[in-house]
Amino acid sequence: MNALILVGSPKGRKSASWMLGSGIGEGLRDRGVTVQYGMVHHELRSGEGTGKLLDLFDSSDLVVLAFPLYVDSLPAPLTRLLELVAERKDRTAAAGNPRLGVVVQCGFPEAHQCDTAIGICRRFAGFTGMRWAGALAMGMGGSLEGDFGRLPGGGKKILDALNKTAEALARGGDIPDEAKAVFARPLMPRWLYTLTGNLGWRLKMRKNKAQSPIGYRPYGQG
Repeated sequence: MNALILVGSPKGRKSASWMLGSGIGEGLRDRGVTVQYGMVHHELRSGEGTGKLLDLFDSSDLVVLAFPLYVDSLPAPLTRLLELVAERKDRTAAAGNPRLGVVVQCGFPEAHQCDTAIGICRRFAGFTGMRWAGALAMGMGGSLEGDFGRLPGGGKKILDALNKTAEALARGGDIPDEAKAVFARPLMPRWLYTLTGNLGWRLKMRKNKAQSPIGYRPYGQG
């Protein structure tokens, strides 16, 4: 089996999307799956890189999209890649009804904020003749900060969910409901997430010597 993990974050290997996507990828590789990675923001900057991603997409039995939520949707370069795949008239997909899975995280406290983006991906799968393998959706993604160890319990539950997802996908199955449920649970109390988020903004203001109040709206003055 050939699998392709497409990372949609502009931060590349420093992103939460890379952490989650590579977690699935390594689990697949441990089970004998050939895994390749694509950094969509970087590759789409050139015709050569775009062609490489399209060829990898077409030759894969399993494609996993790992991305952050951008305004209820996918990051623009990832959307563009999916459009190119759908528009490719000479497209020859891998035999055996290739599958599409998703792992998406957002900065909102609620995982259901990702539902619209997941629906877009599911629609894409149906339009291109791929089998929908399901999605993992996570809220409070800002708390990952590049390290599972920062999460309560060292992120063990998330890591276990990624491992179970990889196991199911390697068998030819779909993302298990148990893993979806783990991802959908809040990573911490909502009040704590809001408190640390607000503190983070204030620290950035101090670092950048911002003088205006945090609620200042210079373009909202009419």
